[in-house]
Amino acid sequence: MAEKKITIRPETKDDYRAVENLTREAFWNVYRPGCMEHYVLHCYRPAL
Repeated sequence: MAEKKITIRPETKDDYRAVENLTREAFWNVYRPGCMEHYVLHCYRPAL
């Protein structure tokens, strides 16, 4: 298997929507119908 280079960096405001969408997709209908994890993430951040 080929090695992939991964860069870890701090999240920026431009990333917020994409990360919330990714979180919603990852947790949708996993523990209960729907998902609340992306909303918790949204509330955790400072207001734009």
